[in-house]
Amino acid sequence: MEERYLDIYDLLLSPFYFLLIMYIAYYYKNTKLRIHGKKHYTYFLPALFCKIFGSICLCLIYTYYYNGGDVNNYYSSTRIFVNVLLEGHLDKFFDMVDYKNNNINYILSSGNVYGGGLGFSPSDYYALFTVVLTIPICLVACKSFIVTSMILASLSFIGLWKMYEVFIDQFPQLKKEFAYAIFFIPSVFFWGSGILKDTYTFSAVGFYICGLYNYQILKKRHLQYLFMIIGAVIIFIYIKPYFFFALLPGSLIWIFFNRIKNMKNQLLAVVIIPVLLFVALGFVVFLLNNFGQYLGEYSLDNVLNKAVKTQQDLIREQYGGNSYNIGEFEPTIQGVLMKTPAALNLALFRPYIWDARNPVMLLSGIENLFMLSFSLYILIKVKFSTLIKSIFSHPLLIFSILFALFFAFSVGLTTANYGALARLKIPCIPFYVSSLFILYNLNKESFKRR
Repeated sequence: MEERYLDIYDLLLSPFYFLLIMYIAYYYKNTKLRIHGKKHYTYFLPALFCKIFGSICLCLIYTYYYNGGDVNNYYSSTRIFVNVLLEGHLDKFFDMVDYKNNNINYILSSGNVYGGGLGFSPSDYYALFTVVLTIPICLVACKSFIVTSMILASLSFIGLWKMYEVFIDQFPQLKKEFAYAIFFIPSVFFWGSGILKDTYTFSAVGFYICGLYNYQILKKRHLQYLFMIIGAVIIFIYIKPYFFFALLPGSLIWIFFNRIKNMKNQLLAVVIIPVLLFVALGFVVFLLNNFGQYLGEYSLDNVLNKAVKTQQDLIREQYGGNSYNIGEFEPTIQGVLMKTPAALNLALFRPYIWDARNPVMLLSGIENLFMLSFSLYILIKVKFSTLIKSIFSHPLLIFSILFALFFAFSVGLTTANYGALARLKIPCIPFYVSSLFILYNLNKESFKRR
């Protein structure tokens, strides 16, 4: 019997929860505007609405267009855990949470009494941790598919809003631009809002940046900021460890450069920055090499081999016209680095419009066309000398560019097809677009001074 994800139950519950969420958000927004005078909160409700809208669209597209997929599998698996918990079988519940328990398949298949099947391998603890995080949300949502997605989208929005406030704290004149970059890019609020690993990790990036900025840069030694950093790192490690390694080089540069940016000897400061960059990258490679046993599929050797295997898999027929090819390369650091331009182009600007094979890819192609056009416009408007000077003039800009390019390179190199690429690359897009806005603004200010 085919499992049903959406029914009249979702239709009745969804409007009630939506109005409740928006009412709470409306009250919170008005409080911030009236009492604290924070003008950027004018974007709070539209941004939250886009996030919720994206989560609903993701449910509908995965259910009726793709006929099931990761979103449905995560929901179905979460509902199984919730059913076991509600029926009072705590011993079975904790057995299921423990991915090392060999009886989980028997528990789930015994008469199908708990509803549906597990949407992932019991040994996949990355997926299991995602499901465990979703359990309390599914409980609050009364096990509704759409409501669970809406609540998760709303909660994950908090992390992005925290990140937005860090950017506007450094560049208050770019409130509108950062709002567009972080909240209103269609692929970002679509792919980053459903019951997926990406929703949790993307939100964790926001909390991580907020915690790092306040605790290390502003020296606000409050426990809440330390907990943000620790909580985000835990989510990275147990869902997608490579997020932590993508953030680490930029984080180190941000912290150290913030300490040396006020040096009187500017020549020395300019020399130190590239040195710090190479040291940070070397430190990350060292960690990947020496802690590979704890990273599993995300160890350096496995990542390099996966990149080569991905390229070789493209010859298989099942990928059809939805795949891309960046050419052959060896599973070594040197071989991978040779593919940097191709990987960055793939992650940031493809699929092109002419690569589209379905409506979803076409929409992604249109968005990428705007992205490419905007990038070329910035490169034309910003002179090369100003570009180099601007990149090394602000710690947050360095962090944003480093994370965007490093993450885009990693995704472009190890992803097999455009469908997965559109979803996996979303964390780097807001940082990339925000960096372009910052560069343009710094160039404009430099021109006014001249």
